[in-house]
Amino acid sequence: MQIRRAIADLWLSQTCVFCDRASPESLCASCWQQIQGSAAAQPPMLTAQALPVLAWGHYERQLKQAIAQLKYDSHPRLAESLGRALGERWQATPIPTRQRPTVVPIPLHPEKLKARGFNQAALLAAAFCRQTGLPYCEHGLTRQRNTLPQFGLGADARQTNLSDAFGVGRSLQQRQSPGPILLLDDIYTTGATVRSAATTLRRQGFSVCGVVVLARAGLHSAPAKPPGLTSPKCVRPPRHRRLN
Repeated sequence: MQIRRAIADLWLSQTCVFCDRASPESLCASCWQQIQGSAAAQPPMLTAQALPVLAWGHYERQLKQAIAQLKYDSHPRLAESLGRALGERWQATPIPTRQRPTVVPIPLHPEKLKARGFNQAALLAAAFCRQTGLPYCEHGLTRQRNTLPQFGLGADARQTNLSDAFGVGRSLQQRQSPGPILLLDDIYTTGATVRSAATTLRRQGFSVCGVVVLARAGLHSAPAKPPGLTSPKCVRPPRHRRLN
């Protein structure tokens, strides 16, 4: 009886980030279904720099809002469900590699990390690796400069902004035969950030096999803003759908 009561208390103490209804996961089944409306079924896409990009979904609607909730409203537990979903996409349509890659998240500058309290890309990467079983190197890259937000900058300004922004972390340098590096980030817009990171790694002799991202922005997508977020209408589901 006590065990059942403890389980019930745990269930009731956790709520869906979007609709605040009781849910053992960060998202209830109904809200998760709405986010899945942004899922993309395309295989990995090549960029102009021949860097394959695998995205779970389009940067729009509820997925865009979920990323904003994760980053700006301090809901890091969202990363578990979203990261595992990205892992499932990799398992279904992986980027072809000759060796098993090591996953390295795009880092935040220490000042931004201190202000936010966590690196959303690192949390997504950890969940992604739990789902896929791929090796994870959280500090494989370091952020050497506190760059400006990329949104709103022109193409040349984006490249200048990210010039020498990254360094190779000691934890990756000390790894024996890490294999190719698979970069992971939350959003892919123009690709300037991941190209800069890939260039840094390649200069140090590492191979970069591609990028996995939670969302890929279209030409007219704009980053979600912290204020004014609204929760989608949600009908309480009879059962919760687990991702794992």
